[in-house]
Amino acid sequence: MRLGSTGWMALLLTGLWGAGCRHTQDVIDAPERPKWMPPEGTCPKGALVQMERLGLKPGDKLPVIVDAIQDHPGPARYNYSFVIALPRDEGEKVLPGARIGGRLYVTKHRVFGRYDRVFLPESGAMSVPFCGILLDARWDRDGEGLIAYPSPMKGFSVVQDNTGVILVVDKYP
Repeated sequence: MRLGSTGWMALLLTGLWGAGCRHTQDVIDAPERPKWMPPEGTCPKGALVQMERLGLKPGDKLPVIVDAIQDHPGPARYNYSFVIALPRDEGEKVLPGARIGGRLYVTKHRVFGRYDRVFLPESGAMSVPFCGILLDARWDRDGEGLIAYPSPMKGFSVVQDNTGVILVVDKYP
């Protein structure tokens, strides 16, 4: 069977239209990344090995007090900064005496955290690599951190209480 120029053009357009439909479907399937979130990233080198050594795997959740400086009941105020999280309840059982270091990213409506190191009691001031993100213990279903409210102080957001959950991950979303 031989195709004339019209036949080839129809075949080409059909192929392009089909490719366009598949591409559109891929875009629809992937949720749009919020503009305020930091870019996707890789875990610190050696984090997965160290977490396995500590008995942690991606998907594990550690309840924490988000910032050791604000270890008090009630609302907390956060800004873009380095913090040390304190494991509590089940998190304290998994990592007794440990402190988890990371960075908070703050907008008027969310506080997102990436944790990249664990300070263990036996290591003194030394830390081991870690990979986790901050979730809201009460209602976070989207992985975008704590629900927050604007603060009267520029650059800060206020959260309902100082607790959260660190989700162990194998890469930063």
